[in-house]
Amino acid sequence: MLQPVFEDGAGTRSADPLALSGPVPVVELSALALLLAPPAMLGEFAPTAPWRGIHRVPFTPPTAKPGPLPDAFTAAVAEQTKDAEAIGVLVSGGLDSLAVLVHALRVADGRRVIALTTDLADDTGRGAANVVRRLLADLGLPAELVVLDPAVDRAEPVWSAAGPRLDALPQINAAASARAAELGVQVLLSGDGADELLGVPRFATAAVARRRGRAAALRYAADVASSGPGLPGEVAALAARLLPRRARARAYWAANWPAWADPVAPAVLAEPFRRQATDWARSWVDEQVAGHAAAGRTWAEADAHDAVFPREAIPSAGILPESSPFLAEPFLAATLAMPVGERYHPQLPSAYLRCKAQVVRLLPRHALAVLPRRKQYFTTALAGQSAAGQAAPTCVTAGLIDADALAAEQDAAVLLVVAALERWLIGALRHGVEVR
Repeated sequence: MLQPVFEDGAGTRSADPLALSGPVPVVELSALALLLAPPAMLGEFAPTAPWRGIHRVPFTPPTAKPGPLPDAFTAAVAEQTKDAEAIGVLVSGGLDSLAVLVHALRVADGRRVIALTTDLADDTGRGAANVVRRLLADLGLPAELVVLDPAVDRAEPVWSAAGPRLDALPQINAAASARAAELGVQVLLSGDGADELLGVPRFATAAVARRRGRAAALRYAADVASSGPGLPGEVAALAARLLPRRARARAYWAANWPAWADPVAPAVLAEPFRRQATDWARSWVDEQVAGHAAAGRTWAEADAHDAVFPREAIPSAGILPESSPFLAEPFLAATLAMPVGERYHPQLPSAYLRCKAQVVRLLPRHALAVLPRRKQYFTTALAGQSAAGQAAPTCVTAGLIDADALAAEQDAAVLLVVAALERWLIGALRHGVEVR
């Protein structure tokens, strides 16, 4: 499940960093600052442990192992729910969580399966609950449905010594966990990681042509023409195959991550932390480019790799254990063995479904007629959540955040991380730690 493991200077490892940190743990502000470095902030990963003398052990991906994805997915759901008398699934109305719910019902064998949805309005004003109700009815899924109101159903997430939570809606997720626990649920599943693992990467025209044929490649190019680097990026990726490895990797990075070609940490970080975070970000970019060059990856393979690694599971928001079958290691091993061109299928009825073909494959064939044709976006809901980051007195007092810069900050991504830092630092201080 990509759960973080920590190591002290003597080589002792533990999933609990406080077990390694001595009688008076020390929070390293310089480590927390790295969460606002552009690659970590937008990639939603923690570069290092927030504790002095403690390091995160780098995750070693499982060996790629080809196999049928639906079978591997069912097995992952069965393993994650084997000890639960009642199974909870967080559903949003999208394909990923729907696939989890379908397979949870498949392995339930008489156990209760409860679908929990928070009725957020997407950017078109459509509520998630109505989408979920329609899918349950159209597909005849016998799950109990529990709808949470995002304006009312909020709770404080459980503090984790692993570090600040990197999810965008932590209080809403904590409320869902609390409600599930009240209903007798013993494990809470989600579709976390599906987009990154199974979504078609950028620059995949050549890969799709090899796996699906020329007509499929042309349709893929049309589907991605209005997103990211678009058609110019696809053409550049084809031309870049003639470049030496290092030049190809550097060109890929410039095309795919232009804002990270020379990353600068946001102004909300106080000095010297802003400079340190900027230096780390630039060094990290150099390491990623070198890794792509050493592996000889095409642009599509590099984008697929960058979508998943580095990545980690988000700690449980409440007392219930939380899991995603997409991040189970056997399923991850099966997806890593899949050629990137296999992720696309030209015969599905919308660009969204064509680019999510392997998730569609996890669903019953009769489901295709009722599946959503477009992806839902919740940027308005996220913007509302980011307002919590506009005041961070604990971080300001500690010297991590510049108060004047924070007052002027409007970037939702920055404010969400500041809110996470503030919430985590308050929790850490309650545990009697030192902050330096």
